[in-house]
Amino acid sequence: MLTDRDLGLIESMAGVDPETTTAEEAMTSSVYSVSPETPLDEVVATMGARKYGSAVVMQNAKVVGIFTTVDLCRAFAELLQTRLSH
Repeated sequence: MLTDRDLGLIESMAGVDPETTTAEEAMTSSVYSVSPETPLDEVVATMGARKYGSAVVMQNAKVVGIFTTVDLCRAFAELLQTRLSH
């Protein structure tokens, strides 16, 4: 997986030319993956504890989605709005 964080790191490294660095050299090779059935609280807890920016959702050895911190913020906002409206 190649993230904005990976790109920023490459750009900030002295002696590394972002114009000639390949995606394979810049990408994160170990990603946090979950199944679609993984409970959201488990995913969120792991992302927070390990400071992950995303979780790759896999089913039958195929990527079916990516859950990001933006998705987390949206879900949290919806939860807060639901709880505060009652």
